[in-house]
Amino acid sequence: MFGLFGCKDNKKKDFVFDEFKSQIESNGMKIDSVDETGLIYISQGEMTLKVSLDNVRRNYDRDKDKSHISDLVQTLVSYSIELPKNWEDAKDEIYISLFPNDHDFQEFLHAKVTDEFSKVYVYSGQDKLTWITKDDLKKWNITETEIDIQANNNADKLLKTTPITFDTIENRKLGLIEVEHTTLKGALLFAPTMKEKIKTDFGFPFYAVIPVRDFCYIFSEKDFEFFSGRIGKVVVDEYKQSGYPITTEILKFTDNGVEAVGKYPVE
Repeated sequence: MFGLFGCKDNKKKDFVFDEFKSQIESNGMKIDSVDETGLIYISQGEMTLKVSLDNVRRNYDRDKDKSHISDLVQTLVSYSIELPKNWEDAKDEIYISLFPNDHDFQEFLHAKVTDEFSKVYVYSGQDKLTWITKDDLKKWNITETEIDIQANNNADKLLKTTPITFDTIENRKLGLIEVEHTTLKGALLFAPTMKEKIKTDFGFPFYAVIPVRDFCYIFSEKDFEFFSGRIGKVVVDEYKQSGYPITTEILKFTDNGVEAVGKYPVE
């Protein structure tokens, strides 16, 4: 099973469930069953998606915005997209995306980054992110090393045309990634050429926060104390208000990889 969100008791039928069911069915999918804890089971080929509406219901209750429901539906629909049969047809759309570690990754190709989140390998065709499984690698006759190299090459290519802008606060720069495909924003931080891209403005190593997959801040090592003491509220607010939270950790990017050097408390 693929646990898209955390599990809680959601026995009551409500608007969020009704709207979710309606949108799922309008996309040609069907709810198989709902268990006693409120978890929803949806078959997708040989895979069963296991979905809780907890996060969506919380977000909808907060601002009555139906896009929280449709965003989840579109995420699920992306799993139904058939991947290209040939590696040559797929390789130019291979990237990584970021997801918290409380997901059940099962056979999906992933690699742990910190205790809080992992990177997953995705196909970004049709403007949707379709997760890649180990069976997909067999079908394409490639290795995990090869797909990692391809994801890095594609990220570097995208980064070339992606502006890194910044706000200046008391003569210190707070960086922002301005990528059109916002779901890949946090993932571009991991592009091998990011070091060269931001070295002039931010130096290296650099720090970043990725509270949600379409939001991140970048700042320099010399400005660590200044920004780490000021951005906590924004990081936590973004994390709590999004249906796609990643982590409230402060991340340090070095030649040796990525490490969490701190974490803003959510409560």
